[in-house]
Amino acid sequence: MISVNISDLKNRLSHYLDRVRRGESVLIRDRDRVIARIDPAGSLTVGDAEERLAELERRGTIRRGVGALGPAFLRRRPKLRVDVVAALLAEREDGR
Repeated sequence: MISVNISDLKNRLSHYLDRVRRGESVLIRDRDRVIARIDPAGSLTVGDAEERLAELERRGTIRRGVGALGPAFLRRRPKLRVDVVAALLAEREDGR
């Protein structure tokens, strides 16, 4: 597993993605503190993923659904009294 700072990752993203494609994992650091990890997609088997979900559920991090969402739920829109586009543009101006 290799470790890389954000600035280097941004500058050489293709290089690190090629390494991930070959099966390596990449740890991403922000000021020498690990904040994320990039793993090859599909590296978890179905059983591993199920175990991971079960662990997250035991910890209370997630709660799994019990059935499919109905069409009425999917048609429902949130009632917002804000201009989402204006909020997005304001956020972009702030540089966040």
